[in-house]
Amino acid sequence: MRPRILDTSAIIALFDAYPPVFDLMTRAEANEVAIVLPAAAVADANRKIRGSFGMWEPILLTAGLTATPLDPHVAIEIHDLVGDVATRHTVYEARLMRGVVVTCNPGAYRGHAVPLLVV
Repeated sequence: MRPRILDTSAIIALFDAYPPVFDLMTRAEANEVAIVLPAAAVADANRKIRGSFGMWEPILLTAGLTATPLDPHVAIEIHDLVGDVATRHTVYEARLMRGVVVTCNPGAYRGHAVPLLVV
């Protein structure tokens, strides 16, 4: 199964316990699906959520979940993609891993060739 790459909107939905995203996390805990959180999307979501590390820790420690860093190599690779940094990082990770972007905001991916799971 292709990994699910959560974007900013899906991460915020997770904190809101939105059932489609919450169900994905439950499936990740059961090792039924792999979930990826791009660091730029985490930062962007946390700007809106204003969560402490204690709030994030249970999510970050979920089995089946991987957080990917935004290192200088990736930052250089995504410089000319369309959108904000979080969207560009999400697109990069989805392409690299042949994953599916999970989003509540499909319009952010207009012009990008990535599969979407709109929740």
